[in-house]
Amino acid sequence: MNLKRYRVNNIKEALKFIKRDLGSDAMIVSTRQVKENAGAFGLFGKTMLEVTASVSEKKKDNRSSVPATKVLEKYGGSSETSETVLADTFLTPRNKSVLSVRDETRKMMLPIQKELQGIRISLGDLSSQSDGLDKHLMGELKHELGEMRHMMHILATNTGNITDPDLPENLLLLYQQMKFSGMEERFSRRLVMEAQLNMTTEDIENFAYVKIFIARMLMKIIKITRGLEGLKSPQKIVALLGPTGVGKTTTLAKIASEQMLKYKRKVALISVDTNHSSAAEQIRSFAKKIKAPFSVVKYKDEMNRIIDSYESYDSIIIDTDGCSQRNEKQLYEMRDIFDERGRIHNALVLSATSKDSDMSEVTRKFGCMPIDSIIFTKLDESASYGSLFNHAIRFKKPLSYLTVGQKVPEDIEVASKERMVDLLLNISGT
Repeated sequence: MNLKRYRVNNIKEALKFIKRDLGSDAMIVSTRQVKENAGAFGLFGKTMLEVTASVSEKKKDNRSSVPATKVLEKYGGSSETSETVLADTFLTPRNKSVLSVRDETRKMMLPIQKELQGIRISLGDLSSQSDGLDKHLMGELKHELGEMRHMMHILATNTGNITDPDLPENLLLLYQQMKFSGMEERFSRRLVMEAQLNMTTEDIENFAYVKIFIARMLMKIIKITRGLEGLKSPQKIVALLGPTGVGKTTTLAKIASEQMLKYKRKVALISVDTNHSSAAEQIRSFAKKIKAPFSVVKYKDEMNRIIDSYESYDSIIIDTDGCSQRNEKQLYEMRDIFDERGRIHNALVLSATSKDSDMSEVTRKFGCMPIDSIIFTKLDESASYGSLFNHAIRFKKPLSYLTVGQKVPEDIEVASKERMVDLLLNISGT
């Protein structure tokens, strides 16, 4: 995908250059205000609008598009919101092609619906049999059912909201920017519609004001814990839960270092190791370096005894085995250890590089345990952050930490509302 950045006086000027350089299939990726020829400390420069646009090297489908200059025109009515929208859709087809797409998609969905019904019947028959049923076959059928549902969801998306809402240009630009960043269409639409109702016409014409207004709305959505400082108990005890590969062990080292270096607290480390993983040995080595006590446990009563023995320590950080959200046996074993509320703060660790649907599935499945906060890792490996807001809106869980690299202890920060909004809207311009 080719990217090109323009610094212009207004959006109409930007659209002129975008059409000339990138053609009528162009997509606006982001917009922000910048200082042109600024003096010392960025003062006294002329305020310009910076617009980043892109166009695909190759068209990946046959969807018809509208020239970029049409983005300022008012569309004739808006369609009902759908569950999601294709993230790369910036320009929309006309009503005639929309009806054609919907008819074709319905035809495609009919055989899938029949197959889904057959799988449901098979699952029902199997579940009514004796305890000796073939568990492998049951698992295969469940997986196939899940794949079918996912396919139907994608097809249903194509028949949903294909038309952008009828909005003033500044709101439309931010709406497109949020969608391009991975925020669900229904969430981004709701935000801009609500903003339009609460701003005057004069306010909406000021792009900087509109961007800050949307940012404030987003900040109301985000909940935070201020890291471990939000924990009410004098002794800070946190357990890091989550699937394999999300960076739990590295995150443990970062939090432990933060507690020791920044807050001058005595720290103890625990590893819940039921599968003889290598993570426990990594933590043991780290514990020796920072001269912190370390214990490996397998069962809840064993862990409780160890925690009691660490009563003189200010903070206790607990690492856990990586557990697939689809491994129900291991999940229930983990639940038996971390099912209590209050004493231990359960933080679910998620990777910012995960697919939106995978992130939601992990949170739902790990929800068999009390989840007190979310830690998002690998922000440095992701280019879009809309899924983080989708997650915050769906599950309403507070955020405790963000990690932005592998370095210990540098690459961790306490989650803040301002930081989260900046990731989505690029308020700071960095």
